[in-house]
Amino acid sequence: MRQLQVSLRWLGSIVAGLLSLFVIGQILMRIRHRLHPRPMPIRMARKLRSSARHKLFGTPEQVAERAGVMPGMHILEIGPGPGNFTVALARCVGSQGKQGNVTCVEIQPGMIQMLRRQLSAEQINNVEVLQGDAQKLSLPPESFDMVFLAAVVGEAPDAQALFSKCMQVLKPGGILAVTEQVMNPSFRPSGSVRQLAITVGLQDSGYIAGPWWNYTARYRKPAAIPSLKQAV
Repeated sequence: MRQLQVSLRWLGSIVAGLLSLFVIGQILMRIRHRLHPRPMPIRMARKLRSSARHKLFGTPEQVAERAGVMPGMHILEIGPGPGNFTVALARCVGSQGKQGNVTCVEIQPGMIQMLRRQLSAEQINNVEVLQGDAQKLSLPPESFDMVFLAAVVGEAPDAQALFSKCMQVLKPGGILAVTEQVMNPSFRPSGSVRQLAITVGLQDSGYIAGPWWNYTARYRKPAAIPSLKQAV
């Protein structure tokens, strides 16, 4: 019995040690991502479509529903990666006989190749894919009903510039939908995301909390921004 108790104590110590190493590793990884934001490596892309991930965070269709995607919308998806959400977005905006479409802006050529293969395999033809940095890409102002960001905010070197671009390209009344998932090393809490949105002039338009490890927040561009002369 005594030997069993000693063995259990040793096992408990080992498990506690491994958990401590995991937690420390997570903290260090998140600090590194915060100091040096960067896109998700291509080698991690296939894990985004795993069934286990969908069980934890919801299917792409469920995330699109929480974001408020509707048939006929013109959506800008920034940082789509291999297209984890793109197919669901494209099918939704093109449903019910509507002519909605999705414009994807992705900075990594390798991700774009995977995205194009996915769109071809799913026979999706209402998606335009652009390569480049969304913060610098020239996009028509006030041309999108929604900007869709999923696990992207923490990957942007200048998140404030990203939100300013989102504000610029949204139509009056348009929605910026931000989904964050805590398992991502680049996770941004809702408070910091809201501050970024409010700073550029967006307004709260709903917050949907899933389980504690993920959320979707919506921010609306004012339908009319009063001029300085009117304000005076």
